[in-house]
Amino acid sequence: MTQRVLSGPKQTSQKSWNRSQSASLSQQDHNQSGAEIMFDTAMDVPPVNGPMTTTRFSVRVGERTLSADVHIPSMPAPDTPPLLALHGISRRASVMAKAFASHCEAKGQVLITPRFSRKQWPHFQRIGSYRPDRSLLAILALVEQMGVANTNKVDLFGYSGGAQLAHRFAMLYPQRVASLHIAAAGWYCLPDFTQPFPMGLAPAEKPLKMNVPALAHNQLRNYLELKLRVYIGAEDQHRDDALRKGHAIDNVQGRHRLARARHYCRAFRAAAEARGITPNLSLTELPNCLHSFADCAKAGLTKLVCEA
Repeated sequence: MTQRVLSGPKQTSQKSWNRSQSASLSQQDHNQSGAEIMFDTAMDVPPVNGPMTTTRFSVRVGERTLSADVHIPSMPAPDTPPLLALHGISRRASVMAKAFASHCEAKGQVLITPRFSRKQWPHFQRIGSYRPDRSLLAILALVEQMGVANTNKVDLFGYSGGAQLAHRFAMLYPQRVASLHIAAAGWYCLPDFTQPFPMGLAPAEKPLKMNVPALAHNQLRNYLELKLRVYIGAEDQHRDDALRKGHAIDNVQGRHRLARARHYCRAFRAAAEARGITPNLSLTELPNCLHSFADCAKAGLTKLVCEA
């Protein structure tokens, strides 16, 4: 493993530009037009397995900063979309990077692993009052600017809380997603207009800075046409402290993650078929797996994602 700096001397370098200078970002941004994006690159990058090179940087959009590692294979495949992998609430992005590294190296796929800090992003799974979508778009715009990969479309993966963010991001920006992989989400935003956002796409009960339901509604057909792969541990049936609970969500989506994954696939399929779409959808239940990314990876999750 080697480390790479994109420009400037060994100390951190910094550059800023206005949103209008990045078409990739400006075409997707739904709020706070003209927000400044700041980025810097750093040398102290923990290695991951394999002969990939890694660059770490951060972006600041508005008042929030998001860091990310970009892992570049020794022989990049230019026609392969990058894999954007989103961690869960444990925020162990480095563990996720190590689990995916050998598969991405073999495939020639650039791997992007953001890390949402607890201080800056206590509720990174949510899009509305928080805007993690804008920071992810800034990450993709920067990777494109770096010349590392074409980020017009990405393979998008998320585990647990990251899966919640991943499918909500894809609902807003389906044109940026080549394939969507969601694993062990705690709960889902259903393609259902009888349920208020964020459980569905009816108007939210509380006002939001961004009208997510309306924007997702406008993109819904494109979202339902995506290649969607859902993964869940076959034993992920515990109502742990991290799981969102309550009469409404339990009655609609199920009492645990396994039930909710099955329900989401049924809801996605029904919404697609109601619009004359044959869904490109599968559900994989990983044997002997509880709610653990490490166990799911050992059971073949990361390989399944990269080979899908």
